[in-house]
Amino acid sequence: MNSKYLAVERLQTWKNLAHDADLVMILKRSLKSLKDNIAILEDMMIKFSVKSPDQSRSFSSFTGGEKYITDEFIALDIFLYLQEHIENLSRVLRSSTTNDALRATFKKMALKTIDELNTMINYLTLKGWLSTPPLYQHIPYEVDEKLGLPEATNLWDQLTLRYDNIKTTEIFHGIVHDLDFKAILGTGIKILQKQAQLLEKEIRHFGLPLPRKPSKISLTPTNTEILSDDYMYRILANALQGAAIMHAQAYKEAVVNNRIRDLFKQFLIEELNFIDNLIKFGKLKGWFSPIPTYGP
Repeated sequence: MNSKYLAVERLQTWKNLAHDADLVMILKRSLKSLKDNIAILEDMMIKFSVKSPDQSRSFSSFTGGEKYITDEFIALDIFLYLQEHIENLSRVLRSSTTNDALRATFKKMALKTIDELNTMINYLTLKGWLSTPPLYQHIPYEVDEKLGLPEATNLWDQLTLRYDNIKTTEIFHGIVHDLDFKAILGTGIKILQKQAQLLEKEIRHFGLPLPRKPSKISLTPTNTEILSDDYMYRILANALQGAAIMHAQAYKEAVVNNRIRDLFKQFLIEELNFIDNLIKFGKLKGWFSPIPTYGP
């Protein structure tokens, strides 16, 4: 809530100083989205009797600022805010395990912010205000696409992450006793394998070196009681949190190739949806450790 109050005051200031009509329109839409989210959060804070922070100022402006603050500076400032806000919302989603309705609200806000960042990147690119990172220099001559070095690095990192997660999930799948959990792990393996194939295709397309692929066979320990189902569940839940942050990082750094940014966006949304469903499953099974509650 506090971050949104501050963001509203920031956007109100920038809206009053902006000159470009397209930028003003983007700021107005962002302000409306923020105020709608604030209204939702305020209702929830009233419902759960949670103390709220001070509100933002109702009007923000200063004389002469429009002469010194450029539209480029304003747009880049909002761009950086949206980048960080995606990561913050990804973290909040995983930590909101008690109330499903509240977590659904945070998830909706995260998905909206993902779209807003994409709009801002397109706007900055159109205006020529977005600095181009170093480009990957070894793309095959027949490929008529550019790829930023951060995008190339993230493609490789994302694939190595999938390989490790596939191996770990296959081992867990062979050990778990709960049939519902086994089915979820089986679904997760299929999703990871599909994503790995997409990443392999892009890595070959851009001429990147492929990482070493793990063995196809994952052996199941003779003693399957060495790891309990709830313990493996919590390991998986924590791993998904780390993966969501990696996806958010890859998405916000993909500013050169729109197609690759769309791929990372797809992965991030899939991860957030999977985290949400996994939390509901863990609560149903009673596998979450008790969480401190607010109030008496």
